[in-house]
Amino acid sequence: MWIEVWSWRRVVGRAATWYELAAAVLVGLALVGAPRWESAAAPPPVPVYRVITREPVMALSINVVWGTEFVPQILSTLMAAHVPATFFVGGAWAAANPALVQQMVRDQMAVENHGYAHRHSNQLSFHENLNEIARAARAIQLAGAPRPTLYAPPYGEFNGTVLAAAEALHNLVILWTIDTIDWRPSSDAGLITARVLAKAQAGAIVLMHPTSRTLAALPGLVAGLHAAGYHLVTVPQLLGRGTPTGDG
Repeated sequence: MWIEVWSWRRVVGRAATWYELAAAVLVGLALVGAPRWESAAAPPPVPVYRVITREPVMALSINVVWGTEFVPQILSTLMAAHVPATFFVGGAWAAANPALVQQMVRDQMAVENHGYAHRHSNQLSFHENLNEIARAARAIQLAGAPRPTLYAPPYGEFNGTVLAAAEALHNLVILWTIDTIDWRPSSDAGLITARVLAKAQAGAIVLMHPTSRTLAALPGLVAGLHAAGYHLVTVPQLLGRGTPTGDG
């Protein structure tokens, strides 16, 4: 364990305090566990933008820290289409909405980590990043989901410190292949669908958020991907279908 801690210091590229080192050990001991993706190969690169695979599979990822009013309808739409998705939820959001987290689990969606308070990860210290990830993981578990092992950093921000903190907690950093930009008011349902279908490829991860535009786009987007021959799976399932890569 101490060897790993010293390696984290080298990755971060600065002298960690003894407080940070002690925190890393304590949090690591509390949360370590085998990752839930299946692979016999070497550990995948970080961060992961997509999966290299010959199978026609893709994954929808939905980051949730706001837009709560649209989550039940999005879940209903996904269930009606028999499509699983991965919800990267904020820890504070999970603590405030345990019933929705439990609904995601019942609907066989994957529930993963989006940090606790949606802070800018690149502006945080190693210990602060550890705390954001670990605190969110605890909140997600208390809300009723399995312990998350995938981390989507807020705003897609990452640097050596962020990656080292995620690695210390055995979390794989997940980004995206296709950004729907669904948070932008000008992104109507047709434009969101067109963005995804134009860039669809095997192993792609699609970034979405709970908005009215996303809700409106989902039926046509899913139908379009199915018509193109793609099968939609969760991000953990996608990671087991090929080789995760940092090449977006």
